[in-house]
Order: sequence, then structure tokens, then C-alpha cells
Amino acid sequence: MLRRAYARIGAAVSAAPARGASLQTARRHCHDGASLSPFTPEQGMSEHDKFLFDTNGFVIVRNVYSAEEVARFHAAVDAHAGAVHERRGHLRLTAATSPLAGDGTTGRKDLAGFLGWAPPHREPFRTVLAHPRLVPYLHDLVGPGYRLDHNPLLIMQDPGAEGFEFHGGSTLDNGEWNHPLGYQFNHGKMRCNLLAFAVHLTDVAPGDGGFCIIRGSHKSNFKCPPSIRRYEDATEHAYAPAVNAGDVVVFTEATTHGTLPWRGAAQRRNIIYRFSPATNAYGRGYTEGGWPASYLEGMSEAQRAVMEMPYHPRLNRVVVAPDGSGVVHPAPREKHKVDFDRAVFKSDYF
Repeated sequence: MLRRAYARIGAAVSAAPARGASLQTARRHCHDGASLSPFTPEQGMSEHDKFLFDTNGFVIVRNVYSAEEVARFHAAVDAHAGAVHERRGHLRLTAATSPLAGDGTTGRKDLAGFLGWAPPHREPFRTVLAHPRLVPYLHDLVGPGYRLDHNPLLIMQDPGAEGFEFHGGSTLDNGEWNHPLGYQFNHGKMRCNLLAFAVHLTDVAPGDGGFCIIRGSHKSNFKCPPSIRRYEDATEHAYAPAVNAGDVVVFTEATTHGTLPWRGAAQRRNIIYRFSPATNAYGRGYTEGGWPASYLEGMSEAQRAVMEMPYHPRLNRVVVAPDGSGVVHPAPREKHKVDFDRAVFKSDYF
């Protein structure tokens, strides 16, 4: 159900509206507020998960994908095994003497480009962009009009594979605020400048290694000491959650995080997606002539909305509906304003 605030700019839902949805009389003011807060609190995160995220800088969303759905991810990856790149030699992520080095030989394996694979292999990866279980977290933590910021990456660790030094965090090495990754709480809302999903395709048992995070570090006002980044001391503060295939760890990049060497018996697979607010950009993949045409071909309207370049929601930005089933269109800008912008800027938008 759409909130009155969004109705003020004459919103219309392209997909079937949720039960009981109604549109209120449009009012001609507060365009910014209406476009940035179009949905009701009931359509967002639970109070339980808000507390955990604000306290720890991450939350685990369990059972997002079923065993059958996870199997489709694996089938697609296996069909593109030839495109996997292992980090060897100078591309390794750890020094030989590091506690994160693993067996010292086996490197991390990376794979990308799956949003543009031929069907049916691309489809599982695209569902993450507007999944009904995940959209509430994106709307509450990044905001309506959220956009895919980085090219998603599949990380694989064979038994003995190295980890990755802890990175991200709220503070730069010079002690200044790391605002491109920043986390803030203002006026009753959490906001992340860069939000990540770790979509787990394999089980991780306690002690296996893999994804690791320093709870609460998104609020730190001091830089992370190098010895902690290298996992040389204070290791009791590094938390490696036990997860099942199909679980998604939602975390702000302002929370210092890394990867422990893999001790599991089989290959670990984990996909990283990063999202930014409608007006923000960290990555620049979309600027190199736009996202590849193969990424956009055949996307649903909701998925395509997530691939938009950065600009404010009030400038006719289409946003994903709260349940991910479709999109919400704002009312077109008033004709007299468009005509004026065309006269002044020779364009529909300033």
C-alpha cells in the first residue's frame, strides 16, 4: 500500500497494487520528501532486524532461496567454469606469512558477468535485484530508487584457499570519515551509502572460515589498526557467522569485514552485490557506455529500474514496488516546468 506522501506526487503502480492500496489526492509540495519516503513502515524491515542491523552493522536474512533455487545458481556457475579466474602470484590477496594465507598456494577464484549470461543461466542472479524478501532491506537502508552500484562478483574458495584482509569500515587510514561507505542514523532512519549482500550458495559451519565481520565497527570513530585488519590480534572481535545455502548476509560496507581462509571440505561459493542510494555512485561500470546490453536484455521492469544511473527520485525515477513484483511510477513533472527547462537548459532535466 502506498503512503500518502508518495501519492502527493501522483504515484501510479505499474504492477497490480497490494491489497487495500489506494491513492490520495495529490498535493503540490514537498517533492523531495514524497519521493524519498513513499512507502509505509510496515512495508520495510522488522523492528527485530532494525535493532540487529543498527547494533551490529549487518543482519542475516535466512532461507531467501530454496534448495531448488540454489541448485539453479550452481548449475549456471558450473556451465561457465571456463570463465573462472584464480588469484595466483602477485594477484594473491594475502602475504605468505599472514594468518589469512590459507595453505599459501590456493588462491581465491572470481567470476563475474552472470547478469548477462544467456537464459536460463542469468535468471537466478537477476532475482537478487528485486527479490521480495530483500527489497524491504534495500528500501529501509538505501532508500527507494536504490541502484546496483558494482558489477556483482561470485567468490569461490577451494579447501585451503586464502582469505582476504579486513577492509571497508567507517574511518579512513588518515582518521577521516569514510563517507563513500558511510552509515548514518538521522531523523529516525538508517542510511547506508553502500550496502552489500553476501548471497551464500554453500553451507558454512562454525570454524569453516569464509565471510567475517567486526560487529559494530560501522560506528567506530577510529581507524582500524593494521594488525586487526591482518587478523593478527583481537581476533575474538571478528565474527564468522554460520550460514546455510540460500541465506543472505546484508551488511553496510562501513562495517569492517574480510574473509578467513577456507577450512571446509568442499568449495565455498558466495555472491557479492553492492547497492547505493538513487543519488550516489561508488563504482563506474555503468559509465563505460552504460551497463552491457546483455545485462539489460530481458530484465523485468523492476530489475531494469535497479540498473539506472544515479539521479534523484523526484526526477521521474521509477522505483521498485515494496514486494518486488513491479515498479512505482511517479507522476510526470508538470508540463510548464518541463517546457521551462527545455527553454533554459535545452533538455528535459536540469
